[in-house]
Amino acid sequence: MLEVELKLASSADDLRQLEQALLDMSGGRPPQRTTPTSTFYDTAAGKLKSNGLVLAVRQQNGRYVQTVNREAAQGEGPLARSDWEDVIEGEWPDLRAPNTRAHLPEAIGEAELCARFTTIMHRTVYILEPDESTEIAGTVDEGEMRAAESEHTEPIHEVGLLLRRGDPAALYGIGLRLLEIAPLRIEAWSKAERAYRLLESPTAKPHARHFPPLDLKPEMTVEESLRHIGQACLSSLLRNEPAALADVRDGVHQMRVAVRRLRSVVTTMKPILPPEQYKWVSGQMKWIADVLGPARNWDVFFSSLLAPLRSVSLSEQILDELCRVTEQERQSAHEGANAAIRSPQYTAALLRLLQWFALASWRNQPVSETSALLMAPIGTLAPSLIGRQYKKVKKLADGFDQLTPQRRHEFRIVLKKLRYTIEFLENLYDTEEVAEFVRSLKPLQDDLGYANDVRVANELLGDLPISDGAVTIARAAGVVLGWHDRGLADFDRKLRKHMRRFRRARPFW
Repeated sequence: MLEVELKLASSADDLRQLEQALLDMSGGRPPQRTTPTSTFYDTAAGKLKSNGLVLAVRQQNGRYVQTVNREAAQGEGPLARSDWEDVIEGEWPDLRAPNTRAHLPEAIGEAELCARFTTIMHRTVYILEPDESTEIAGTVDEGEMRAAESEHTEPIHEVGLLLRRGDPAALYGIGLRLLEIAPLRIEAWSKAERAYRLLESPTAKPHARHFPPLDLKPEMTVEESLRHIGQACLSSLLRNEPAALADVRDGVHQMRVAVRRLRSVVTTMKPILPPEQYKWVSGQMKWIADVLGPARNWDVFFSSLLAPLRSVSLSEQILDELCRVTEQERQSAHEGANAAIRSPQYTAALLRLLQWFALASWRNQPVSETSALLMAPIGTLAPSLIGRQYKKVKKLADGFDQLTPQRRHEFRIVLKKLRYTIEFLENLYDTEEVAEFVRSLKPLQDDLGYANDVRVANELLGDLPISDGAVTIARAAGVVLGWHDRGLADFDRKLRKHMRRFRRARPFW
């Protein structure tokens, strides 16, 4: 059964206030208090985990309930999951139980299973009915998860909002009300995902998650496609937060990719969206991109611009001094990004964006030929969506030799939007034709990206707060920038070659 649950991470100190808020929302109805203990099972090699499955046995009120959860499939929303359960006789999994057995790999046998971790919680459940058609179970969980074969533990302090019936948009409305009570963060990782990481080590850093391929169907409406893409972008954004907060460099990068993809699809759909909604969504995404930008810029400087200088004959002492100062700036930028991710403003922005997609708020506009396109098949409208972006790129490409550095920067942005638009819609077309076109586009995008990285590096190093060792640092910065500026001069010939190749590329749409 498909479930939609919004989980909000809290601090232990705020749980009592949140319980009171949920009690008030429930109309004073007495809550249900339980102490569920769940033991999670897998093979030693993690076969279930590798298949996106979680098998657990929950002991509660003298009963044993076996559950199987599956990660949300594309199009089901970032907070959705599929859940099946059976009542069984004991604490060990029963692989003959009908509801759960049907969703486990046939090759898995009971003898292969072992307990991997356990969650022990005090749970308080409130029944919320924001309207006649909606029922939500509001839960407050307080406890910990424990690895089965070690002493590794992690505390649990969170509020859950599980939709039992009604519109998922109601979850986000209640989430926004709770955010007024206490600072909260959306927890996109399940308890099982967090516990699997705990099995590795309590200090193990989470991995960044790359954006998954989309699977649009030609018969899907434009509205369905917009929701599908938007929810995938928000899911990617949320699921990369732990990596970003742990200073995993690709974490911030993947968050920014998710933001850029969402901005791109909204820009592509701009003609059929209400103007005020387009402006609002773009503004929210721009704010998130801006707070993540400095951290990503410094990461790129270290990995793409400073690293090559390690292999040339530059004095280690000079380079080390520059590394010291710029690493301080990088760490400061990541601290700023982390503070923004943990802020109520960020959580509110995501809750409102999730609610916007859940409500399909773009329907709130006058009926017209343009708004009617929301109900058109995406396969019919896709050529014009790609063609509109391509036209912008082609106009700048044809006059590329006359473009100023600033206009080249604008060209890079519209080229990137074209690439994202193609990636959203590519499975509506012949795979080989799409791949051939993208092969002409990607080198050009990479060329312009490198030129932009050098431009940004000039700004970053020009703004360094230099005091001690000013001469040494300035000299090292000059060497780094000069090395790349000379590279750009040679690089321009390759850029023009790639530009000519792109101009000759045949559109596939």
